[in-house]
Amino acid sequence: MATMIAVTGGGLLLPARYYVSVGFGYLLAVILLSLRVGRWPMLLAGFLSALTWEYIFIPPRFQLRILRLEDYLLVSIYLVVALVAGQLAAQIRGQARREQTREESERLARTLLDSVSHELRTPLAVITAALEHFESAPAPVQAGIADEMRAAVQRLNRLVRNLLDQTRLESGALQPRLDWCDARDLVNAAMEGVADALAGRPCTIVVPEDMPPIRADFALMELLNAAVHTPPSTPVTVTVGLTGNGRRACFTVADRGPGVPLAQRERLFKKFERGDSARAGGLGLGLSIVRGFVAAQGGEIAIDAETYQGTSFTIYLPHSPPQPEQE
Repeated sequence: MATMIAVTGGGLLLPARYYVSVGFGYLLAVILLSLRVGRWPMLLAGFLSALTWEYIFIPPRFQLRILRLEDYLLVSIYLVVALVAGQLAAQIRGQARREQTREESERLARTLLDSVSHELRTPLAVITAALEHFESAPAPVQAGIADEMRAAVQRLNRLVRNLLDQTRLESGALQPRLDWCDARDLVNAAMEGVADALAGRPCTIVVPEDMPPIRADFALMELLNAAVHTPPSTPVTVTVGLTGNGRRACFTVADRGPGVPLAQRERLFKKFERGDSARAGGLGLGLSIVRGFVAAQGGEIAIDAETYQGTSFTIYLPHSPPQPEQE
């Protein structure tokens, strides 16, 4: 719109006999506009610019009337060129989007293959090496080897579960089963799921005594644990409460780690994306799955982080007081 106004203002400064040049100015503006906006906005701009050109500049001026045959041809050609330019621009943009989508799919496929291959090789190597030495090892050593194999199997299980969860989200097969849950039970289940990762770290759980039941999918809420992978020895605090005049339940997981720069925050929720300071291992699916599972329950997840001051993830779920018979 600003471009059209500029062309109109410039044309009014020219003598009336240069109305053809003004038409070329409008045409150039429409073609440039077609490279930036969609087909229909561009067609609307082409029609309005042709109408403005005819009304203001083509003799007789300030009348919707054309007297000369060549002026009819000028306007007709102008509209045809504008339509063709819009169609071609739309095709170019569509092709560019398809190419970008194809490249992104190939990048994700390569990333998935590389990540899964690496994540599979590590626990399988541990299990293979452990099995080779298990039978010949003395009993005390066998217990340690069994623990190593158990940890490797758990890592494989997490890998397969994350891939299956991501597939369920993308296929739309995820159907949460909502039920009334005790908030403290939800948090305890999540913390238990990452007990090994949080070993040796001070953890604080804050749940109000009068916290009402939360309507949620208990199994899905266990994925709260994806937000508590924090640097070693840093304290972790889990806080539960109500916000928005009691209309939303919130679960906040906070640490005192290095924090997450602003530029990385949204990236962390994308598939196969990991923070620059993330520990080795993992597919980068955890927070992507958390966001999908929380969204399936009508909620959202937000990150609040200040570099060198820690990070907090907050899950918000819709909440309404349970009826007596529901309690």
